[in-house]
Amino acid sequence: MAEKQTHPQPLNRIAELEQQLQELQEKCAFLEKVVHQVPANIYISDLQEGLIWCNKTNEESLGYTLEEIQEMGGMEYMYKIVHPDDQNIPDNSITHYQNFDGAEFGGVFRARHKDEKDYKWFIGWAKAFRVDESDQVKELLCVDVDMSPRMNTDRQLVQALRENLKQKNKLLIRSLRKRELEVLDLVCRGLSTKAIADKLYISPNTVSTHRKNIQQKLGTVNVADLVSVGKEAGLGYQ
Repeated sequence: MAEKQTHPQPLNRIAELEQQLQELQEKCAFLEKVVHQVPANIYISDLQEGLIWCNKTNEESLGYTLEEIQEMGGMEYMYKIVHPDDQNIPDNSITHYQNFDGAEFGGVFRARHKDEKDYKWFIGWAKAFRVDESDQVKELLCVDVDMSPRMNTDRQLVQALRENLKQKNKLLIRSLRKRELEVLDLVCRGLSTKAIADKLYISPNTVSTHRKNIQQKLGTVNVADLVSVGKEAGLGYQ
């Protein structure tokens, strides 16, 4: 009686799977090394909880380990490291993605290491990373680059500040209603209260009320500041 022959296919398949597993592990290890060594702070931010994960560069540049951040809370961590005058950047980022329109969000801000007194300049970007069942953005993928070592001239610093102001003013303008935008646009064009009223077919008192509301929303104290903010955001041009 002939001996029953064994088939090598199962053994070959196991060997193939083991090879694929090894290659996958090597690829994951490589990608993990890249993520943690890239010269930029990479982190995941939950719109409700704040930072929930970060790479090693983020830990080293700002002095807080992921465990420390999770213990204090991701939002508390953001307010602790970001300069008080620049905390509108993380706040506006959250607001932007709560009303997501598909665009990425970016800004220039200052942050500091927990053991240092001086702040460093960062430029950051965020994009939607995860959405919930109703397609609302839940988490952001954020990348911040320390510009301080690369900012060697006053001109570069001034440009960074201008860009930061430009982004801030654009976000402020978004808070205005349609009629308020129309009034502000005409104010930026140099039209008087009466001329604006005639053009929009409303009373001068209504124009004055709109201007008062606009100034409150934008935080301006006079017409010159109001025009400056509006033009920075692209209004007032024919």
